[in-house]
This record gives sequence, structure tokens and C-alpha cells, in this order.
Amino acid sequence: MKDNELYTSADIKDIRGILELRVKETPEMPIIKYRNGKDLVTVTCAGLWADVCRFGAYLTRRFPERSRFALLGENSYLWIVSYLAAVVTGGVIVPLDKDFDSEGLRTLLIRCPVSALICSDSYHDVAEDMLGGGIVPEHIAMGDIQGILESEDAVLPKGETDPDAVCAILFTSGTTGDPKGVMLSQRNFVSDILNGIKSLWLTGPSVLTLPLHHSFSFTINVLGAYICGSCAYISKGLRHFQKELKQYSPENLAVVPLYVESMYKTIWKAAADRGSEKALRRLVSLSRFLRRVGIDLRRRLFRPVLAEFGGNLKNILCGGAYLDQAYIDGMDDFGIRILNGYGITECSPLVTFSRLGEERARSVGQPISGCGVRIEDGEICVSGDNVMVGYYEDEAATAEALRDGWFYTGDLGYLDEDGYLYVTGRKKNLIILSNGENVSPEELERKLMELERIEEAVVREENGVITAEIYAEDAEGIYDAVMKMNRQLPPYKRIQSVKFRETPFLKTTTQKIKRF
Repeated sequence: MKDNELYTSADIKDIRGILELRVKETPEMPIIKYRNGKDLVTVTCAGLWADVCRFGAYLTRRFPERSRFALLGENSYLWIVSYLAAVVTGGVIVPLDKDFDSEGLRTLLIRCPVSALICSDSYHDVAEDMLGGGIVPEHIAMGDIQGILESEDAVLPKGETDPDAVCAILFTSGTTGDPKGVMLSQRNFVSDILNGIKSLWLTGPSVLTLPLHHSFSFTINVLGAYICGSCAYISKGLRHFQKELKQYSPENLAVVPLYVESMYKTIWKAAADRGSEKALRRLVSLSRFLRRVGIDLRRRLFRPVLAEFGGNLKNILCGGAYLDQAYIDGMDDFGIRILNGYGITECSPLVTFSRLGEERARSVGQPISGCGVRIEDGEICVSGDNVMVGYYEDEAATAEALRDGWFYTGDLGYLDEDGYLYVTGRKKNLIILSNGENVSPEELERKLMELERIEEAVVREENGVITAEIYAEDAEGIYDAVMKMNRQLPPYKRIQSVKFRETPFLKTTTQKIKRF
């Protein structure tokens, strides 16, 4: 059987089934790499499953059935083992955003009580605070898990998990309001990733850098990479990312737009620092001409550029926020394909993805298999087994979002005649003027970001007028540029007030600007 047929032909309903199938077929395949001090540790499929079984056996012996476990820490191998061990034994995992402050974590754990907090040694003080305050009854330090793995047998108790029972509660770090607890089942995760790989099967090594408590990172970088047999190196953090790309030469990455923008700017900054910017632009123009006549030499022409990312990077899966088409086209000039997608935590999270060779400008692709998408009054609605169970202890919000088998995302967009989805904004952000006209602030923000010197911008309605708040280190000429931009817009869309701020906007951990 071909490797990509292992899962596309399998009847799997839970995460345990995902893990066991590859262990059965390719037990010695390297699947995770990470640094332990100076040593590079390689974990095979069989090795990962054995550790999941050992820690799962420990949790089963120590805690009642269906216990909840909070998980806090930076990306690590033991973070992945802890997550998987909890869910394959029928427990419920509550991954916490490590960038929440202590008060925010305290509030979440009061709202959502757990049997134990599993956390890395970096957050020992947080764990002690939670224990001392009676917020959590027990703390399992990741530093102690290695000893647990060495003392437990790699055998899980027999029994089946309910694929429709809640297995994870993910508190979204939204751009507005308090975090909601999204309840996902094993069927949600399994349906989403198994249908996702039918649209996009990517092999070759990757570097895992996005925070794992986000569903995009866990679903793609852990479950997706495991299914495809793509060995993932666990990054030590954003400041190590560039160096790690050179060291581990990934073929694929899954990141948010900030990474793509940063990588593209790095290419041109390096060229400017070397005094070769004009030469690089001429080379890009030559490459474009050659491609128009059927000759593609990008991997050869831009070898020094690609070497900065390890030399083998071919595909970047990008989601989580809007990515300007200019970056997609710009990276494509160098032979790096950006596969844009759309997802939302409540949908586990994949909804649409751009297929290889079938990308369409400014679109986030077509729905993955088994996932329905429709537009109702401009709002994107989704149906399928990937749609969440509901919001934790929030019946009103659940009833508002889930109606007649459809999830109302709150995002605005449209489908073209071929079923490609285009996202235009967020319903909550929509500006409704006194004359009845509707204005998408995201549309105006994208236009602002095309102007020179503007680094960040938020458009909102203030006192009845459309207002742009802008962050730029050098604001000279920006006001005049905005007024010039206005002349290209219908009168009702024009920005009437411009404010400048001295510091960047606050952001979520996926680098979305917090709007309010």
C-alpha cells in the first residue's frame, strides 16, 4: 500500500486510531525531532506511541475516568505526549495560552475546573500559585514526566473512547471580548484532518513553531504531520526560527501570515544590506519572463535566497489571518508556494485550503472534503463533522452560533462560481453608517497597509465618522497619502479621521491585532 493510502482508505474515528495505524505500518519512521541540551533527539512513530501509552497508563491509574487536565508550557515533545495521552485515554485536555497573565489563567481555571495542571518547569511559579490558591488540586511537572515514562509499562487499558464526547476545551484568545471555551470531540479532530489530507498531502521535514495550544498548530503540525509521515522538528522559539530553518532544511511549514511577511522582508533586507537589491529585482524580472515561456529556473536562480531557509523549502501552509496577495506572489517569485487557507477554532479548525497547482489569487481555497460552506447574508457558514460540540457552559452563545446543522462563523465573505472562498471581513467589525451603507474596516485596512511607512492600522467608527488609527515609526507624508487614497474610494467609504499611535497595537498569540 502506498504511504498516502494508509489514511485515505482507513475507517478511523478517534485519535488513538490515527496513532496506532502508522505504528502498525511504519513503526521505525522518524516523526519528531527536538533538542535536549546539545543533543538532537529523534522519536519514531513507535517511540511516540510507547510514551503516550506510558503516560496515559499513569493518568488512568491516578485520576478518575473523564478527568480534565490543563496543559501549560512552551512547545515541547512532552507537551505533545501529555496532550495525546490525555485524549486517547478518554480524558479532556484544556490547553492554556502561555502568554496569558496569571490573573487570566486563574480566571479560566476557575471557570473550567481541572483535576490537574500539567506544566513545564518554566511555569513552576504559576503552578505553585494555582495550587496555593486552591485553583487546581494537583500539579504534574513536565520535568517529572520523563521519570514517569521510565517507570510505566507501555500498555494502555483496553476500551474504546467515545468519538463524540468532548476531548478538548480550547479557550480562544479572540481579538474582542472574553475568551470562549470551544469544545471539540475526537470526531471533530479526526474528520477535519483526514478530510484535510485528501486536499493536501505533504511529505518531507517541517519545523514546528506555532504555539501548540492553538488548534491550527496541533491539527496541522502534530496530527497532519504524523499522518503524512512528515518528521517535525520542534522549534525552540521565534528568535531561533531563522537559524533552525538553515539547520533542518524543511520542505514545508505551517505558519500564520506574520512569519511569511517576516521571511519576505528578510530576503529584501538582506539584499539591500549587501547592495544587491537592484540585481535581485532584475533576476526576478528575468525569472518571470522565462516562466511565461515555460522555463522555470527559480530553484537555481534563487539558490542563495532559498539557502537562508535551508535550501529545500517548497510549500508554506498559511492561515489564521489575512495575508496580502503581494506576499504570496513575492514568495512565489523565489519558488516558495504559499497555500492559503481559512479555518476557525470552532471547526477544528480547517474549512478551506488551496490545493497544489489550483491556487486562485486572493482566495483561501475550496472547502475540504466533507465540509459544507455557504454564504447567508454575507456571513460564512460551515457544516460537517469538524464543527464543534458547542461553547463551554454558554448555551446562549452556542444556540446563536449553531443553527440547523450550520455554524455561523461571524466572518464575512463570498464564494465564486467554482466554489473558491474569499474572506472580506468580520461581521462584528462591520461599520454601519447612518445612511445605511455598510463598510468593511478590513477592506480599508488592507488598502492602508499598501501605503508606504504604515506598519499597522485599525479602522473603526468613532463618533459617527470612519477613523483610522495608524502605527508607523515615520509618519511623514502618511496623512496626505491617506487623503489621496480616499479619492479612489466611494464617498461613504472615505476615511475622515486619522490618528497616530506611538506603540504597536496589542496582539493575540497568533499575532492578530486586538481591536478593542
